[in-house]
Amino acid sequence: MKKINRILVLIVFFSIIFLLSNVVCASSSLIEKVKGESTPIISDDGTLSKKITSLNQATNEITIQLNFKSQDSKAIKENTEIIFLMDNSTSMNTGVGSTAVSRKRKVINSTKELINNISKNNANTKMGVISFSSSANVLQSLTNNKEQVLNACDNFAKQSASGDTNMIEGINLAKSSFTASANNKILILLTDGLPSSNGQAVKNSLKDEKVYIITTLVGLENAKDTEKATINDIFGSAENPVANKFYNISDSEIEQTIVNNIYDKIVEDFQSSITNINIQDYFPQEIIDNFDISTKNPSKGSVSKEKDYILWNIPEIKSSETVSLEYVLKLKEKYDKSIINKIIDTNKKVEFKYNDFKNNSQTKTMEDSPQIKVKENEIEDKKSENNNNILIGSDNTTANKVLSNAGSQNTILVILAIIISNIVILKFKMKDIIK
Repeated sequence: MKKINRILVLIVFFSIIFLLSNVVCASSSLIEKVKGESTPIISDDGTLSKKITSLNQATNEITIQLNFKSQDSKAIKENTEIIFLMDNSTSMNTGVGSTAVSRKRKVINSTKELINNISKNNANTKMGVISFSSSANVLQSLTNNKEQVLNACDNFAKQSASGDTNMIEGINLAKSSFTASANNKILILLTDGLPSSNGQAVKNSLKDEKVYIITTLVGLENAKDTEKATINDIFGSAENPVANKFYNISDSEIEQTIVNNIYDKIVEDFQSSITNINIQDYFPQEIIDNFDISTKNPSKGSVSKEKDYILWNIPEIKSSETVSLEYVLKLKEKYDKSIINKIIDTNKKVEFKYNDFKNNSQTKTMEDSPQIKVKENEIEDKKSENNNNILIGSDNTTANKVLSNAGSQNTILVILAIIISNIVILKFKMKDIIK
């Protein structure tokens, strides 16, 4: 009877040890990060990078992020045409500032700076110059030759300011000067007066969906109430313009408005972007065979998972914009043991195709990769060894080995197992005494 009791106790004891060893193995970590980030692709258009953002050791999951940050570009869209329509009426002779420089001269100087700024980043953009007073004249037809446009401004400066403000004739001439093939048409109207006639026609001409119109009215910021009403009727206000943009400024604001504000507005509304982006992240066979791959929603665009790669499509990325995509590699329960302790590339290569800021097709390739390693699971090996010892029948010496190999974390649990075993023994002894 005592022998049977002892056998039962041993069965209970080693059953507990067996269960504890399984718990230890289930929570063991198999993955470690060897190289956290690939060498990024850096170009004139931006930077493409790839890195491991997190590693969940409890679930053996690696989160990887693809990230692209486009450059801060001042380029505007291709096939854009800009016409400067400048007032040459008598009031443009008004002196401004302590040096008594004429309003006309200040407008011309600021316009030349604007032309230089545009040409600096947009050599292909065509620009032209038209003046108007009692009538309108083309001083320079559309061209991408910056020097010709600047010379036209200088020639305009030599002309005497005289006559009325025949604004409608100037607007109509400017609109007819754009080419039919232009994708973007920008008209910059620079004037210091209300139209001398045809105010309603001017208002209607400013409402044009095919031409982007920026109006700058100088020197009437303190106009009489009747003039303010007319200004509001024809041009609107800065908050609610009749055309696309309206500046009602003082003489002291000419340079800031033309050189900086108008330039920034053009870049903002017509800024070139990177388009038709196609990013394919290819996986090596070791990843395909041993890991489950799942994607998260990208910050922009759409993503699909194919057999051996992830495809990320983005229609457009604007200047200074950052986009990202994350996906997860999860080690399969049944994986090839030959990858243990081997450094594994998380991807074979990344192909990056797009149209750049100048709409030229580009292809870049990233062949560097973040790296991981599947570690040998020592606890799993110990569990198997202990289970084998249990099957062949071992004594308390085996229990002591299990206790030492399991680690200090499980010492208390094993002690509890011994206490439970002793309780079982005591129970059987009590039964024997009663009998």
